[in-house]
Amino acid sequence: MDLIDVIKKRRSTRRFKPDNVPDDLIKKIIEAAVWAPSACNMQGWRFIIVDDSKLKEKMVDNGGAVIIKSAPVGILVAYDERTGNTEYQDHIQSAAAAIQNLLLAATHYGLGSCWVCQLPLKSRVRKIFGMPKNFSPIAYILLGYSEREPKEVGRIHPFENLIGRNRFNHSSPQQASHSGSFFYRFSRKAYYLLPLFIKKGFLNKFIDKKFVKKFDN
Repeated sequence: MDLIDVIKKRRSTRRFKPDNVPDDLIKKIIEAAVWAPSACNMQGWRFIIVDDSKLKEKMVDNGGAVIIKSAPVGILVAYDERTGNTEYQDHIQSAAAAIQNLLLAATHYGLGSCWVCQLPLKSRVRKIFGMPKNFSPIAYILLGYSEREPKEVGRIHPFENLIGRNRFNHSSPQQASHSGSFFYRFSRKAYYLLPLFIKKGFLNKFIDKKFVKKFDN
């Protein structure tokens, strides 16, 4: 496939075969990620390969998306957050560029992947993985062989509606009714403060059943 074909074929995969992904293939995918651009060429990303089921369980128990347990391997992407450009958070932009390379490389090599941002509090993620305070966990990438061929997901907006010239003249995208509300943000923060035994005992299962959006892929 050429580059444009890979870009258009990439899908978020949430159902994986139990087959292990060869270590050399994982490293090839991460190598593609480190060729991404980074602010001031800092290259401050770090990648943690996660194939320990107990660590995945800890991530989910502490508030991470339940699908973290569905993939045979994950890659936790972190970036050195010591930046003077706090207005535009260039550490997040730099990490995101690497993540996109990673996803495209996974597609190129015939693997499914999914970019996951529903993670525990950053302080908790740092503790789980022994991460220094100056590194910020950015995202967790599911990786594995897809259980089935992912369905094509069309683009929501007509292409021409996304382009402006010299000024912003676009309509605002429709936002999920709850995602920007004060109650939603408050509830999310309150959840993180609850004791682990409450979340692990029953709350996580209830939230996953009632509130987590389900996808075809």
